[in-house]
Amino acid sequence: MKRKLLSSLFGMVLLFSVSVPSMAASSTRIVINSEVIQTDSPPVILHGHTMVSLASLKSLNITLDWNSKSKTVTAAAPKSKEKLILTVGKKTAKLGEKTLTLESPALLRGGRVVVPLRFISEAFNAEVMWKGTTNTVIIRSSDRVQQYETLYRGTNLAEARKIAADLPTSDTNTLGPTKEGLIYGYHFPEGEALRYYYNQGDLVSYYVIQDDVKRLVWEGVESESGYSKERGERPAPEKSEVFFTKDRIDDSIYYGRVGDETPLIGSSPGGLLSTIILPVPNEVRTDQLK
Repeated sequence: MKRKLLSSLFGMVLLFSVSVPSMAASSTRIVINSEVIQTDSPPVILHGHTMVSLASLKSLNITLDWNSKSKTVTAAAPKSKEKLILTVGKKTAKLGEKTLTLESPALLRGGRVVVPLRFISEAFNAEVMWKGTTNTVIIRSSDRVQQYETLYRGTNLAEARKIAADLPTSDTNTLGPTKEGLIYGYHFPEGEALRYYYNQGDLVSYYVIQDDVKRLVWEGVESESGYSKERGERPAPEKSEVFFTKDRIDDSIYYGRVGDETPLIGSSPGGLLSTIILPVPNEVRTDQLK
């Protein structure tokens, strides 16, 4: 057969901190809830602390109000009742009625207020990790922690796979299907959730999730003899796969192990494409991270 993602937004973005080894700040990448933050004000390392610009969070709907006279910045977000008030040069900040202590004072650099990541994460109970192999700060808001636990360590393959399929990605296809894309579906290596193939018509896209980021590693247009077009490095053939396929008009889902004589048939409630991913009988997960 052919291979046919807050408790509040405030809690998502004001969660940053981790002490990291000294390095060029421009090499440090920040990933928040699987989105790589693009900013013209990259993190800086000061006195052993990673400092991030509050202005870089505007893309996440954070609003900032700068008072040049008092040298304070007020950060707020929709659905949040509390505002964070920081004063440049001070090691204390106000979060609603609470007074918080910073390990390093907020600073004004290049016209932008920067604050230590550790302070932000401790103030809002984010899960923050440092991946030295890729120079990446990974930040997960408190309302998403359980989701990532299911993605990486859960035994429920169907739920982990749905989360993987729904993660955002900044990568886009450069190839397109040559046939009308009424049929779509997913193929996963048997027992795995952290990499998969998405099929739209005769276009196959291969995704891999690492450090919370989903990347499009390879894409190809199927033909009778193999692939007529390809981009990226094609993965080696899988030893065993499971599939989930649906016609956009018909509610029926066909799924099971590739090579089975008769596919299983289920139904989808609609909504996200990932709802067609169902439990495959007797399948055991093999790719949990420790």
